[in-house]
Amino acid sequence: MGDGLLDDYRQRLLDRYRRQVAHYGEHPVWLDERASHVPIKPGEWSAHQILFHTCLVDEQVYGPRLQRILREDHPELEDFDSEAWMEAHYDRAEPASSLLDRWGRARQRYASEAEAAPVEAWSRTGRQPYWGERTLQWWVERAVAHAEDHWRQFNGE
Repeated sequence: MGDGLLDDYRQRLLDRYRRQVAHYGEHPVWLDERASHVPIKPGEWSAHQILFHTCLVDEQVYGPRLQRILREDHPELEDFDSEAWMEAHYDRAEPASSLLDRWGRARQRYASEAEAAPVEAWSRTGRQPYWGERTLQWWVERAVAHAEDHWRQFNGE
């Protein structure tokens, strides 16, 4: 893949990274607050819990990892227990619109930092206990994949 193709791929990746929040926000479940709190399937999270989780993982995990990789040489990236964090911090009363706004601001901030970085920054790495040594590009791809995985869950797939 030439530099032009790789640059184009990365720009499309960041565009997708930014658009995912709006995509979640267009889901009709937000028209009925009560429905947003009903588990998608028995024993699973509700749409609201999925949105909360997806937002918090970007705010608490993926975004800070991107920043550390951009600012530090080969940082050691901490593990994160999202289940425990959800148990301790989930706020059923926080409106979906507030979560979407928070998530959108976080994604815009992190995408802008990645865009402003020199092209070589996409190959910078950080080491995480579970995933091992991974590039900035991989972490952006992982954030997109994480939101896509939960979008499928969100839609009962």
